[in-house]
Amino acid sequence: MAAYSIFIFLATLSLVCYSIKKIIYIAHKKHLFDEPTELRKIHKTKIPNLGGVAIFASMMVPCCLFISLANIPHLNYIIFAFLIIFILGITDDLVGVNPTKKIIAQLIAALTLTTIAGCRLTSFYGLGGFNEMPELLSIFISTAFIIFLVNAFNLIDGINCLAGSLGLLACLFFTFYFFKLGQPGLLYIAIAMCGCLLGFLYFNHTPAKIFMGDTGSMFIGLMIAFLSINFIEINKTVTLNYVAPLVKSAPALVFGLLIIPIFDTVRIFLLRVLKRKSPFEADSNHIHHRLIDIGLSHVEASFILLMANVASLLLVSFFSHLKMEQLFLLIILFALSLNGLLTYLHTKKTSAIKKSQEPFFYSLPKKIVNTSDTTLLK
Repeated sequence: MAAYSIFIFLATLSLVCYSIKKIIYIAHKKHLFDEPTELRKIHKTKIPNLGGVAIFASMMVPCCLFISLANIPHLNYIIFAFLIIFILGITDDLVGVNPTKKIIAQLIAALTLTTIAGCRLTSFYGLGGFNEMPELLSIFISTAFIIFLVNAFNLIDGINCLAGSLGLLACLFFTFYFFKLGQPGLLYIAIAMCGCLLGFLYFNHTPAKIFMGDTGSMFIGLMIAFLSINFIEINKTVTLNYVAPLVKSAPALVFGLLIIPIFDTVRIFLLRVLKRKSPFEADSNHIHHRLIDIGLSHVEASFILLMANVASLLLVSFFSHLKMEQLFLLIILFALSLNGLLTYLHTKKTSAIKKSQEPFFYSLPKKIVNTSDTTLLK
């Protein structure tokens, strides 16, 4: 299983690098670029935004050639859900899709996974004193979770390397745990995504040669939602077989693993609602935008958020003896503390910039500015 995993990783890494080079060439020939026409966009030059096509295509190779239905039941329906998100993403990248149609397509993909493919959460793991979920509640929560993560990764993809590095961290995490849990099919999917994302990041670091676009960010979100649900469910199944579970609080561990995209999405939606704007109206108030505002580069901002996510994951692991509710609260407090620090630094930087841009006479004492003795102003 380990040797096969290495082969799949190297195969997808090679495929995505080859595909991206071809896509960059075609994009320049056919003028398929993400143009910086909106004020919220940070890049200043035309850059191809179809990196997600390479990620998706390279990912489908191991899914079709190396993973059997014996390893992952209903794989055909799972690939169908992936295809829906791929078609939605590439349409959005090329011509744009309104939020209503986007949500409908995401809903179809999510329901395909949760109903037909049976990929859904079935237990609260004792959270709030509850365990098994009724079927309809299970479908509702799982569908909402999938749609939320698809959009969370779509929203977090605002600077170079960020969505790719957070996705890579999550896929490395699932690679390790699916290996420990003895799940070859899911292991091969996770390790293949690692190869795809590592290859993409090589071309996405500053100065970026390509962006992943909505095709890539939404596909990563869907894939990580799929892997998260399977990890939580398989870990629970081990417990039901009267074997000590590999992870005591799997939902809290996944929450810690995905805290940056989750927290940023909830935060930005709340801010937009409070300002009486549509939650889907784009702006430049994301966490990564604020890090750029205080003077960090794309790579520095992405690295800081990646390390914050790693710290959150380690925090959950270190305090794994706590109850589930306590772990969730701990992660939320950790995220709020980091956000408070960033808000302080951002406010301080913004005030300093405004002060430096004021005309000289605004900073003089009022008694000098208002006096008729002009000799004092010389």
